[in-house]
Amino acid sequence: MFTILPKKGISLGLGDRIGIATPGHIKVAKKYNFFPVFAQQSIRELNFTGRTFTDVRKDVLNALVEENYVENSGFDGDHLKSDEEIQYALDSGITMLTLDCSEHMNKDSSIKDQIFEQFYNKSFFVNDMPIEYSDKNELNKIVSIYASVIERVIDVWNKFPKVNKKEVTFEVSVDETDVPTDEKTHFLISKYIYDEGVKIDTLAPRFPGEFQKGIDYIGNIQEFKKSLIKQDKIAKYFGYRLSIHSGSDKFSIYPIIGEVTQGNYHLKTSGTSYLEAIKVVAQKDPEFFKKIWQTCLDKREEMDKYYHLSCDPFSVPKDLSPTEYLQNPDARQTLHVSYMFVLNPQYDFREKFFEILTKYQNEYHQNVANHIEKHVKELKIEEKS
Repeated sequence: MFTILPKKGISLGLGDRIGIATPGHIKVAKKYNFFPVFAQQSIRELNFTGRTFTDVRKDVLNALVEENYVENSGFDGDHLKSDEEIQYALDSGITMLTLDCSEHMNKDSSIKDQIFEQFYNKSFFVNDMPIEYSDKNELNKIVSIYASVIERVIDVWNKFPKVNKKEVTFEVSVDETDVPTDEKTHFLISKYIYDEGVKIDTLAPRFPGEFQKGIDYIGNIQEFKKSLIKQDKIAKYFGYRLSIHSGSDKFSIYPIIGEVTQGNYHLKTSGTSYLEAIKVVAQKDPEFFKKIWQTCLDKREEMDKYYHLSCDPFSVPKDLSPTEYLQNPDARQTLHVSYMFVLNPQYDFREKFFEILTKYQNEYHQNVANHIEKHVKELKIEEKS
């Protein structure tokens, strides 16, 4: 059964771009103490894969029945932007709405001056952490970037009854930017919407460093920890949890996340299960994998239109075996978004791809389970008693 996410504790967004990965996720969810969000897809993913939210729902529900999973789980309409996308997702039965605010950054807002006046020359304390807005230029920069974001959050809250009646978990995402979210920005956003009566459940800030697809954290781990401590204090102050996006394979920072948040966070891992499918393809049909990789090279510029990537697939050594590509950071990150054409009905990969995975589905499910379990263990999530 799909339900809203818990207010406290650990939840993991697992997601299944393919439609057949959920049995692997269930193996881990049965064993460890976290709330799973098996159904998690963005409109972007649906468009590329030719699926609908109804397909996502059906595929997960079928897996729950087949695997005899009787506990609750979530259904996340991920990175929703427009009113039309939100309404479509709500009508499809989502229990979590992730509002992507990236298109509202650095945009004009009717409440810009009001926000500035509310915070200028004001000081606040978040427990033992002081936050001051005495620098006029600094505050003006924050407001200029985020006033429209704040206005959008309030608009969605007021416009959609399922949101303001708390029938879905409401997440605000401000991570799709190059600028890390500092404590002054985070507090200002949360304070203003809180005073307007908006009650969010999770917020995804932009942390320092790089959270690239399918590879470990890139950056100064101590700087990440300092930021996480501040962000977590603000989240707890306003009564919601932090959400960490592009969270798969960030093994070097998992212990810090568990320690700082005291086991109170949401983390999204969706695309990594697709990479496990690519691994099976590489093992079972190396020639087919080579065709996928060549298309990655051919379509590199197109990938940049939809994803912020730091990888250089052309730097990947040509003498690697197919499975070794999955250990190379540049190749792994590239392959992570190769679903854009591998699962796309407009290309010729789908039939062969699913033929391989269907033939080796037990092996694929176990690979997914092993990989997700590695995440869970590094996050120090306890086993169920």
